Amino acid sequence: MNYHNDITKKPRVIGIISGLIGIIIISIVAAFIWNQRRPLRSGYREIDGIDESYGGPAFPISDKKIQQAAILPLNMKFMINCLLIVIVFTGLTTGEIHNACEICTCDNLDKPITVHCDSKNLSNLTNIRFNSSIETLSFINNSLTFKSVDDLETINNITSLKSLILSNNPLSTISEFSSSNLTNLQLENTYLKTATFPKSYENSTNLQSIVLSNNKLGKLTRENFKSLSSLTKISLDNAQLNTIDHDTFTSLSTSLQSISLVSNSLKSAEFLPTLNNLLSINFDKNKFQQLPTEIIKPVRTKHFFFRDNQINIIDELSPLYYWTKTNLTGIEIYLNNNPFDCCQSRWFIHYLTGSNNLVKDSFNLTCALPQAYTGRRLIDLHVDSMDCSTKPVYPSNKLTIVVLCLMGVFIFILIVVGTALRRRNRNYFGRRQQYETIPSADIPT
Repeated sequence: MNYHNDITKKPRVIGIISGLIGIIIISIVAAFIWNQRRPLRSGYREIDGIDESYGGPAFPISDKKIQQAAILPLNMKFMINCLLIVIVFTGLTTGEIHNACEICTCDNLDKPITVHCDSKNLSNLTNIRFNSSIETLSFINNSLTFKSVDDLETINNITSLKSLILSNNPLSTISEFSSSNLTNLQLENTYLKTATFPKSYENSTNLQSIVLSNNKLGKLTRENFKSLSSLTKISLDNAQLNTIDHDTFTSLSTSLQSISLVSNSLKSAEFLPTLNNLLSINFDKNKFQQLPTEIIKPVRTKHFFFRDNQINIIDELSPLYYWTKTNLTGIEIYLNNNPFDCCQSRWFIHYLTGSNNLVKDSFNLTCALPQAYTGRRLIDLHVDSMDCSTKPVYPSNKLTIVVLCLMGVFIFILIVVGTALRRRNRNYFGRRQQYETIPSADIPT
Protein backbone atom coordinates (compact mmCIF):
# COMPACT_ATOMS: atom_id res chain seq x y z
CA MET A 1 0.00 0.00 0.00
CA ASN A 2 1.11 3.53 -0.70
CA TYR A 3 0.84 5.34 2.62
CA HIS A 4 1.40 9.06 2.91
CA ASN A 5 3.62 8.64 5.98
CA ASP A 6 6.22 6.76 3.87
CA ILE A 7 7.23 10.18 2.52
CA THR A 8 7.56 11.79 5.92
CA LYS A 9 9.41 8.79 7.44
CA LYS A 10 12.30 8.71 4.90
CA PRO A 11 13.99 11.76 6.44
CA ARG A 12 13.44 10.20 9.87
CA VAL A 13 15.17 6.93 8.85
CA ILE A 14 18.09 8.82 7.27
CA GLY A 15 18.41 10.89 10.42
CA ILE A 16 18.52 7.79 12.63
CA ILE A 17 21.19 6.11 10.48
CA SER A 18 23.27 9.29 10.41
CA GLY A 19 22.95 9.58 14.18
CA LEU A 20 24.14 5.99 14.67
CA ILE A 21 27.18 6.51 12.45
CA GLY A 22 28.04 9.74 14.24
CA ILE A 23 27.79 8.10 17.67
CA ILE A 24 30.02 5.20 16.55
CA ILE A 25 32.68 7.59 15.30
CA ILE A 26 32.51 9.68 18.45
CA SER A 27 32.74 6.51 20.58
CA ILE A 28 35.90 5.34 18.81
CA VAL A 29 37.56 8.74 19.10
CA ALA A 30 36.61 9.04 22.77
CA ALA A 31 37.93 5.57 23.55
CA PHE A 32 41.20 6.28 21.77
CA ILE A 33 41.73 9.59 23.59
CA TRP A 34 40.86 8.04 26.93
CA ASN A 35 43.37 5.23 26.46
CA GLN A 36 46.04 7.64 25.28
CA ARG A 37 45.72 9.58 28.49
CA ARG A 38 46.23 6.47 30.69
CA PRO A 39 49.66 6.54 32.40
CA LEU A 40 51.95 3.87 30.91
CA ARG A 41 55.23 3.08 32.66
CA SER A 42 58.17 1.85 30.64
CA GLY A 43 60.10 -1.17 31.69
CA TYR A 44 58.76 -4.46 32.85
CA ARG A 45 55.20 -5.58 33.44
CA GLU A 46 53.95 -8.71 35.03
CA ILE A 47 51.35 -10.54 33.06
CA ASP A 48 48.18 -11.03 35.02
CA GLY A 49 47.40 -14.58 35.79
CA ILE A 50 51.06 -15.79 36.23
CA ASP A 51 51.28 -17.73 39.44
CA GLU A 52 54.17 -16.30 41.44
CA SER A 53 54.58 -19.65 43.24
CA TYR A 54 56.63 -20.88 40.32
CA GLY A 55 59.24 -18.50 41.45
CA GLY A 56 60.01 -17.49 37.96
CA PRO A 57 61.09 -13.89 37.40
CA ALA A 58 58.97 -11.41 35.62
CA PHE A 59 59.90 -11.07 31.98
CA PRO A 60 60.04 -7.82 29.99
CA ILE A 61 57.21 -6.77 27.67
CA SER A 62 57.32 -3.50 25.71
CA ASP A 63 54.78 -0.68 26.33
CA LYS A 64 53.67 -0.84 22.71
CA LYS A 65 52.62 -4.46 23.00
CA ILE A 66 50.77 -3.75 26.23
CA GLN A 67 48.87 -0.95 24.50
CA GLN A 68 47.95 -3.17 21.60
CA ALA A 69 46.76 -5.88 23.96
CA ALA A 70 44.77 -3.55 26.22
CA ILE A 71 43.20 -0.98 23.87
CA LEU A 72 41.48 -3.37 21.48
CA PRO A 73 39.27 -5.19 24.00
CA LEU A 74 38.51 -1.94 25.80
CA ASN A 75 37.45 -0.18 22.61
CA MET A 76 35.29 -3.08 21.56
CA LYS A 77 33.51 -3.13 24.96
CA PHE A 78 32.94 0.61 24.90
CA MET A 79 31.63 0.59 21.33
CA ILE A 80 29.24 -2.30 21.96
CA ASN A 81 27.81 -0.60 25.03
CA CYS A 82 27.30 2.64 23.10
CA LEU A 83 25.57 0.81 20.27
CA LEU A 84 23.24 -0.99 22.67
CA ILE A 85 22.32 2.31 24.35
CA VAL A 86 21.65 3.96 20.98
CA ILE A 87 19.53 1.06 19.75
CA VAL A 88 17.43 0.97 22.93
CA PHE A 89 17.05 4.76 22.97
CA THR A 90 16.04 4.82 19.29
CA GLY A 91 13.46 2.09 19.89
CA LEU A 92 11.97 3.96 22.81
CA THR A 93 11.77 7.31 21.07
CA THR A 94 10.58 6.23 17.66
CA GLY A 95 8.25 3.41 18.79
CA GLU A 96 6.53 0.92 16.56
CA ILE A 97 4.64 2.35 13.59
CA HIS A 98 1.03 1.18 13.42
CA ASN A 99 -1.38 1.20 10.57
CA ALA A 100 -4.40 3.34 11.51
CA CYS A 101 -6.73 0.39 11.00
CA GLU A 102 -4.86 -1.56 13.71
CA ILE A 103 -5.93 1.05 16.27
CA CYS A 104 -9.06 2.61 14.79
CA THR A 105 -12.21 1.34 13.09
CA CYS A 106 -12.03 1.32 9.29
CA ASP A 107 -14.66 0.57 6.70
CA ASN A 108 -12.02 -1.12 4.53
CA LEU A 109 -8.68 -2.46 5.76
CA ASP A 110 -6.84 -2.20 2.45
CA LYS A 111 -8.11 1.15 1.26
CA PRO A 112 -10.17 2.81 4.00
CA ILE A 113 -12.53 5.67 3.21
CA THR A 114 -13.97 6.24 6.69
CA VAL A 115 -11.83 5.87 9.83
CA HIS A 116 -13.09 6.33 13.40
CA CYS A 117 -10.41 6.80 16.08
CA ASP A 118 -12.89 7.86 18.76
CA SER A 119 -12.07 7.44 22.49
CA LYS A 120 -8.62 5.91 21.89
CA ASN A 121 -6.81 8.07 24.47
CA LEU A 122 -4.61 9.57 21.74
CA SER A 123 -2.42 12.55 22.62
CA ASN A 124 -0.45 12.60 19.34
CA LEU A 125 -0.30 10.86 15.96
CA THR A 126 3.45 10.16 15.87
CA ASN A 127 3.33 6.38 15.49
CA ILE A 128 0.17 6.06 13.41
CA ARG A 129 0.21 5.70 9.64
CA PHE A 130 -2.86 6.98 7.74
CA ASN A 131 -3.75 5.92 4.24
CA SER A 132 -4.05 8.77 1.73
CA SER A 133 -7.41 7.36 0.57
CA ILE A 134 -9.21 8.39 3.79
CA GLU A 135 -12.06 10.85 3.23
CA THR A 136 -13.67 10.92 6.70
CA LEU A 137 -11.51 10.88 9.83
CA SER A 138 -12.93 11.10 13.35
CA PHE A 139 -10.97 11.69 16.58
CA ILE A 140 -13.88 12.34 18.98
CA ASN A 141 -13.05 12.26 22.70
CA ASN A 142 -9.26 12.08 22.73
CA SER A 143 -6.46 14.30 24.09
CA LEU A 144 -5.18 15.73 20.84
CA THR A 145 -3.98 19.36 20.70
CA PHE A 146 -2.21 19.49 17.28
CA LYS A 147 0.49 21.77 18.66
CA SER A 148 3.27 19.79 16.96
CA VAL A 149 4.22 20.23 13.32
CA ASP A 150 4.31 16.44 12.82
CA ASP A 151 0.67 16.02 13.83
CA LEU A 152 -0.41 18.87 11.56
CA GLU A 153 1.52 17.40 8.63
CA THR A 154 -0.01 14.00 9.29
CA ILE A 155 -3.47 15.47 8.68
CA ASN A 156 -2.47 17.82 5.87
CA ASN A 157 -0.82 14.95 3.95
CA ILE A 158 -4.02 12.92 3.77
CA THR A 159 -4.76 14.18 0.31
CA SER A 160 -8.29 12.75 0.02
CA LEU A 161 -9.50 14.00 3.39
CA LYS A 162 -12.87 15.77 3.20
CA SER A 163 -14.33 15.51 6.71
CA LEU A 164 -12.32 15.97 9.91
CA ILE A 165 -14.06 15.54 13.28
CA LEU A 166 -12.12 16.70 16.35
CA SER A 167 -14.94 17.21 18.84
CA ASN A 168 -14.14 16.73 22.55
CA ASN A 169 -10.41 17.37 22.30
CA PRO A 170 -8.53 20.09 24.29
CA LEU A 171 -7.48 22.20 21.29
CA SER A 172 -7.92 25.65 22.97
CA THR A 173 -7.23 27.31 19.58
CA ILE A 174 -8.17 26.45 16.01
CA SER A 175 -5.38 24.29 14.57
CA GLU A 176 -3.54 25.33 11.41
CA PHE A 177 -4.83 22.79 8.95
CA SER A 178 -4.43 23.50 5.26
CA SER A 179 -5.90 20.50 3.48
CA SER A 180 -7.14 21.70 0.11
CA ASN A 181 -9.90 19.08 -0.19
CA LEU A 182 -11.33 19.52 3.30
CA THR A 183 -15.07 20.32 3.18
CA ASN A 184 -16.25 19.66 6.75
CA LEU A 185 -14.53 20.56 10.04
CA GLN A 186 -16.12 19.81 13.41
CA LEU A 187 -14.62 21.44 16.51
CA GLU A 188 -17.44 21.02 19.00
CA ASN A 189 -16.48 21.23 22.69
CA THR A 190 -12.78 21.83 22.09
CA TYR A 191 -12.18 24.49 24.77
CA LEU A 192 -12.10 27.30 22.23
CA LYS A 193 -12.26 30.88 23.51
CA THR A 194 -11.87 32.47 20.11
CA ALA A 195 -13.18 31.55 16.65
CA THR A 196 -10.25 33.03 14.72
CA PHE A 197 -9.15 30.86 11.80
CA PRO A 198 -5.41 31.03 10.92
CA LYS A 199 -4.17 32.10 7.49
CA SER A 200 -3.51 28.47 6.60
CA TYR A 201 -7.24 28.13 5.88
CA GLU A 202 -6.86 30.38 2.87
CA ASN A 203 -5.74 27.19 1.11
CA SER A 204 -8.91 25.35 2.20
CA THR A 205 -10.98 26.73 -0.63
CA ASN A 206 -13.39 23.78 -0.49
CA LEU A 207 -14.26 24.14 3.19
CA GLN A 208 -18.06 24.46 3.34
CA SER A 209 -19.22 23.41 6.81
CA ILE A 210 -17.86 24.25 10.28
CA VAL A 211 -19.14 23.29 13.73
CA LEU A 212 -17.96 25.44 16.66
CA SER A 213 -20.73 24.61 19.11
CA ASN A 214 -20.31 24.15 22.87
CA ASN A 215 -17.35 26.47 23.21
CA LYS A 216 -16.80 29.72 25.15
CA LEU A 217 -16.52 32.22 22.32
CA GLY A 218 -18.36 35.17 23.86
CA LYS A 219 -18.07 37.52 20.88
CA LEU A 220 -17.58 37.28 17.11
CA THR A 221 -15.76 39.86 14.99
CA ARG A 222 -14.62 40.26 11.39
CA GLU A 223 -11.16 38.91 12.29
CA ASN A 224 -12.57 35.48 13.11
CA PHE A 225 -13.58 34.39 9.61
CA LYS A 226 -11.58 36.58 7.25
CA SER A 227 -9.43 33.59 6.17
CA LEU A 228 -12.53 31.76 4.96
CA SER A 229 -14.26 32.46 1.68
CA SER A 230 -16.28 29.40 0.64
CA LEU A 231 -18.16 28.52 3.83
CA THR A 232 -21.85 27.72 3.32
CA LYS A 233 -22.89 26.44 6.76
CA ILE A 234 -21.76 27.28 10.29
CA SER A 235 -23.02 26.00 13.63
CA LEU A 236 -22.42 28.11 16.75
CA ASP A 237 -24.90 26.55 19.15
CA ASN A 238 -24.32 27.04 22.87
CA ALA A 239 -21.14 29.05 22.26
CA GLN A 240 -21.88 31.58 25.03
CA LEU A 241 -22.30 34.33 22.43
CA ASN A 242 -23.70 37.67 23.48
CA THR A 243 -22.39 39.88 20.66
CA ILE A 244 -21.87 39.45 16.91
CA ASP A 245 -20.44 42.51 15.15
CA HIS A 246 -22.28 43.76 12.08
CA ASP A 247 -19.32 42.96 9.77
CA THR A 248 -18.44 39.56 11.25
CA PHE A 249 -19.43 37.59 8.13
CA THR A 250 -18.28 40.09 5.50
CA SER A 251 -15.88 37.62 3.88
CA LEU A 252 -18.76 35.12 3.62
CA SER A 253 -21.39 37.54 2.34
CA THR A 254 -21.99 35.63 -0.89
CA SER A 255 -21.29 32.05 0.23
CA LEU A 256 -22.93 31.58 3.64
CA GLN A 257 -26.37 29.97 3.40
CA SER A 258 -27.12 28.62 6.89
CA ILE A 259 -26.29 29.80 10.43
CA SER A 260 -27.31 28.07 13.65
CA LEU A 261 -27.04 30.14 16.84
CA VAL A 262 -29.17 28.09 19.21
CA SER A 263 -28.80 28.56 22.99
CA ASN A 264 -26.87 31.81 23.16
CA SER A 265 -27.59 35.22 24.72
CA LEU A 266 -28.23 37.27 21.58
CA LYS A 267 -30.72 40.17 21.57
CA SER A 268 -30.05 41.66 18.12
CA ALA A 269 -28.98 40.66 14.61
CA GLU A 270 -27.09 43.57 13.01
CA PHE A 271 -25.03 41.20 10.88
CA LEU A 272 -27.97 39.83 8.85
CA PRO A 273 -28.05 42.51 6.09
CA THR A 274 -24.50 41.58 5.02
CA LEU A 275 -25.50 38.01 4.10
CA ASN A 276 -26.89 38.19 0.59
CA ASN A 277 -27.44 34.47 0.04
CA LEU A 278 -28.53 33.35 3.49
CA LEU A 279 -31.32 30.78 3.33
CA SER A 280 -31.80 29.81 6.98
CA ILE A 281 -31.07 31.44 10.36
CA ASN A 282 -31.75 29.76 13.70
CA PHE A 283 -32.08 31.99 16.81
CA ASP A 284 -33.83 29.44 19.05
CA LYS A 285 -33.23 29.84 22.81
CA ASN A 286 -31.78 33.34 22.78
CA LYS A 287 -32.96 36.56 24.46
CA PHE A 288 -34.86 38.41 21.74
CA GLN A 289 -37.71 40.50 23.15
CA GLN A 290 -39.08 41.33 19.70
CA LEU A 291 -38.48 40.28 16.12
CA PRO A 292 -35.34 42.10 14.92
CA THR A 293 -35.86 44.83 12.33
CA GLU A 294 -33.04 43.33 10.23
CA ILE A 295 -35.40 40.62 8.97
CA ILE A 296 -37.87 43.13 7.58
CA LYS A 297 -36.51 42.73 4.05
CA PRO A 298 -35.23 39.18 3.65
CA VAL A 299 -33.26 38.93 0.43
CA ARG A 300 -33.20 35.16 0.03
CA THR A 301 -33.79 33.87 3.55
CA LYS A 302 -36.68 31.43 3.71
CA HIS A 303 -36.44 29.98 7.23
CA PHE A 304 -36.41 31.96 10.49
CA PHE A 305 -36.35 30.30 13.91
CA PHE A 306 -37.13 32.34 17.05
CA ARG A 307 -38.50 29.66 19.35
CA ASP A 308 -37.92 29.86 23.12
CA ASN A 309 -37.08 33.55 23.22
CA GLN A 310 -38.65 36.41 25.19
CA ILE A 311 -40.85 37.86 22.43
CA ASN A 312 -44.10 39.09 23.99
CA ILE A 313 -45.60 41.51 21.45
CA ILE A 314 -46.08 41.20 17.70
CA ASP A 315 -48.10 44.08 16.29
CA GLU A 316 -48.25 46.48 13.34
CA LEU A 317 -44.66 47.59 14.06
CA SER A 318 -43.32 44.08 13.62
CA PRO A 319 -41.43 42.92 10.47
CA LEU A 320 -44.16 40.34 10.08
CA TYR A 321 -46.64 43.12 9.36
CA TYR A 322 -44.35 44.42 6.59
CA TRP A 323 -44.19 40.93 5.08
CA THR A 324 -47.96 40.86 4.76
CA LYS A 325 -48.08 44.29 3.12
CA THR A 326 -45.45 43.35 0.54
CA ASN A 327 -47.05 39.96 -0.18
CA LEU A 328 -43.92 37.97 0.61
CA THR A 329 -44.37 34.24 0.07
CA GLY A 330 -42.28 31.13 0.53
CA ILE A 331 -41.04 32.27 3.95
CA GLU A 332 -41.37 30.16 7.11
CA ILE A 333 -41.01 31.52 10.64
CA TYR A 334 -41.20 29.53 13.89
CA LEU A 335 -42.20 31.26 17.16
CA ASN A 336 -43.19 28.57 19.64
CA ASN A 337 -42.60 29.03 23.41
CA ASN A 338 -42.57 32.81 23.56
CA PRO A 339 -44.50 34.67 26.32
CA PHE A 340 -47.08 36.48 24.15
CA ASP A 341 -49.21 39.26 25.60
CA CYS A 342 -52.36 38.50 23.67
CA CYS A 343 -54.07 41.82 24.37
CA GLN A 344 -51.03 43.65 22.98
CA SER A 345 -50.80 41.25 20.03
CA ARG A 346 -54.36 41.30 18.74
CA TRP A 347 -53.19 42.14 15.23
CA PHE A 348 -50.99 39.03 15.33
CA ILE A 349 -53.89 36.85 16.50
CA HIS A 350 -56.02 38.14 13.64
CA TYR A 351 -53.16 37.45 11.21
CA LEU A 352 -52.82 33.83 12.37
CA THR A 353 -56.41 33.11 11.41
CA GLY A 354 -55.81 34.28 7.84
CA SER A 355 -55.00 32.15 4.84
CA ASN A 356 -51.56 33.67 4.17
CA ASN A 357 -50.06 32.54 7.45
CA LEU A 358 -46.25 32.32 7.41
CA VAL A 359 -45.97 31.14 11.04
CA LYS A 360 -45.60 27.38 10.65
CA ASP A 361 -46.05 26.49 14.31
CA SER A 362 -49.02 28.80 14.92
CA PHE A 363 -51.13 25.98 16.37
CA ASN A 364 -48.65 25.76 19.31
CA LEU A 365 -48.55 29.45 20.25
CA THR A 366 -50.18 30.30 23.59
CA CYS A 367 -50.84 33.40 25.69
CA ALA A 368 -48.78 34.27 28.74
CA LEU A 369 -50.71 37.48 29.45
CA PRO A 370 -53.21 38.70 30.52
CA GLN A 371 -53.97 36.22 33.25
CA ALA A 372 -57.47 35.63 31.93
CA TYR A 373 -56.00 34.18 28.72
CA THR A 374 -52.90 32.44 30.09
CA GLY A 375 -52.39 29.09 28.35
CA ARG A 376 -55.00 29.77 25.66
CA ARG A 377 -53.97 29.06 22.08
CA LEU A 378 -53.78 32.17 19.92
CA ILE A 379 -55.60 30.55 17.03
CA ASP A 380 -58.55 29.76 19.36
CA LEU A 381 -59.09 33.40 20.31
CA HIS A 382 -61.48 35.84 18.57
CA VAL A 383 -60.16 39.37 18.60
CA ASP A 384 -63.61 40.96 18.52
CA SER A 385 -64.75 39.16 21.66
CA MET A 386 -61.56 39.55 23.70
CA ASP A 387 -61.92 41.51 26.93
CA CYS A 388 -58.79 43.66 27.23
CA SER A 389 -60.38 46.55 29.13
CA THR A 390 -58.71 45.72 32.44
CA LYS A 391 -55.05 46.32 32.82
CA PRO A 392 -53.22 43.00 32.97
CA VAL A 393 -51.60 42.11 36.25
CA TYR A 394 -47.99 41.25 35.52
CA PRO A 395 -46.09 38.86 37.76
CA SER A 396 -43.90 41.70 39.04
CA ASN A 397 -47.04 43.75 39.95
CA LYS A 398 -48.48 40.79 41.85
CA LEU A 399 -45.38 40.61 43.97
CA THR A 400 -45.53 44.35 44.62
CA ILE A 401 -49.17 44.10 45.71
CA VAL A 402 -48.41 41.27 48.10
CA VAL A 403 -45.50 43.16 49.64
CA LEU A 404 -47.58 46.34 50.03
CA CYS A 405 -50.41 44.39 51.67
CA LEU A 406 -48.05 42.81 54.15
CA MET A 407 -46.49 46.17 54.92
CA GLY A 408 -49.97 47.68 55.46
CA VAL A 409 -50.94 44.90 57.87
CA PHE A 410 -47.68 45.35 59.76
CA ILE A 411 -48.16 49.13 60.06
CA PHE A 412 -51.76 48.63 61.18
CA ILE A 413 -50.65 46.26 63.92
CA LEU A 414 -48.00 48.75 65.07
CA ILE A 415 -50.61 51.54 65.26
CA VAL A 416 -53.06 49.40 67.23
CA VAL A 417 -50.40 48.21 69.67
CA GLY A 418 -49.00 51.73 70.06
CA THR A 419 -52.42 53.22 70.72
CA ALA A 420 -53.21 50.55 73.32
CA LEU A 421 -49.92 51.10 75.13
CA ARG A 422 -50.38 54.86 75.13
CA ARG A 423 -53.90 54.59 76.54
CA ARG A 424 -52.72 52.21 79.22
CA ASN A 425 -49.89 54.48 80.29
CA ARG A 426 -52.23 57.48 80.40
CA ASN A 427 -54.64 55.66 82.70
CA TYR A 428 -51.80 54.52 84.93
CA PHE A 429 -50.39 57.99 85.50
CA GLY A 430 -53.92 59.39 85.98
CA ARG A 431 -54.61 56.98 88.83
CA ARG A 432 -51.32 57.85 90.52
CA GLN A 433 -52.24 61.53 90.65
CA GLN A 434 -55.44 60.70 92.64
CA TYR A 435 -53.45 59.53 95.63
CA GLU A 436 -52.45 62.14 98.32
CA THR A 437 -49.11 62.12 99.96
CA ILE A 438 -49.36 61.30 103.70
CA PRO A 439 -47.11 63.59 105.77
CA SER A 440 -44.56 61.80 107.89
CA ALA A 441 -45.23 61.73 111.70
CA ASP A 442 -42.89 61.16 114.57
CA ILE A 443 -43.49 57.85 116.28
CA PRO A 444 -43.11 58.16 120.09
CA THR A 445 -40.57 55.92 121.64
